[in-house]
Amino acid sequence: MNDTQGENKTTESLSFTAKSSLQRMVHELLGKCDVTLDKLSFDQDLYDECKKIMASEYHLPSPRYPWFEKYLSVGVVIAFTSYAHLPRHHRVQIAVHTSFATALDDIFSHHHQRMESFNESFLKGVSQDDLILDGLAKALLNTSKYYSPIQSNLIVTSTLDFMTSLIMEVKIKKMESFDSPSFAAYYRDMSGVSIAFAMFIFPKGIDPATYIQCTPQIGMYINYMNDVLSFYKEEVAGEEENLVSMLAKESSITKYEAIQRIADDVAEAEKDISTRLAGNKLALDGWQSFKRGYVRFHTSSPRYKLDELFELPYGLTVKETEGGVEDL
Repeated sequence: MNDTQGENKTTESLSFTAKSSLQRMVHELLGKCDVTLDKLSFDQDLYDECKKIMASEYHLPSPRYPWFEKYLSVGVVIAFTSYAHLPRHHRVQIAVHTSFATALDDIFSHHHQRMESFNESFLKGVSQDDLILDGLAKALLNTSKYYSPIQSNLIVTSTLDFMTSLIMEVKIKKMESFDSPSFAAYYRDMSGVSIAFAMFIFPKGIDPATYIQCTPQIGMYINYMNDVLSFYKEEVAGEEENLVSMLAKESSITKYEAIQRIADDVAEAEKDISTRLAGNKLALDGWQSFKRGYVRFHTSSPRYKLDELFELPYGLTVKETEGGVEDL
């Protein structure tokens, strides 16, 4: 993930040519995926509801923990953009889960010793002795209220893999070379929590058999689209601990060649997903809503700085219905 690092860096280090190349690549990718480049206004009502839940159920009142608000905002943005097709209580759960994961991703380097025991403590069902770690553990235990057993299991294991990836990141920073052809993709799969976010897409009522074969491609779309849309922010911040840099080192190519390969993989994954889900309208509609909303998550979040690359008009808002939402 690593999306919170380098937010205060300047944007002067990227040349006009590099910006133009990146703009063209993103436009081409979104065209292939049938996704519009726009953004949504912040859902303050959802944020306020989540803030109350954080105080009452997770013991994180905003006045005592103001630093957590930026992570809650990230969770809320991904919930109202990427999961707009889901009922509100699902979106609250997703916002809570995401906010804890994002916070841990950001603060791990300062608290890694305590986090290293998270998986063991979670499996034993004992306290983490930390509000954020206990919060994530509780969010994982609540997953079965909203998703099927298969989905819940995958959400939990994906999140545990993410926690392990944070420990691995400390070691990766000390590695001078990357000579394993598949390591970059393997590590990205662990660190991206993509399988959890893929399972969030589909309500419990949809038979997993209709979409489970798409899980690897959906995970690829989630991880790699994030890599493409995070590339600008990470380049101007000088970040190197990411898939693009690792892939470039592994393959002895430039980072711009690496990001183009990643973009091509995203387009192929989206095509395959839409084809496979064509026989189930509910599953396909959920996917189509998510794939567009996931791009909106990046364009609607100041952290990705995409307004420095593109003109971003405001897209359609959403109207709540009994079963979920629909475009106005």
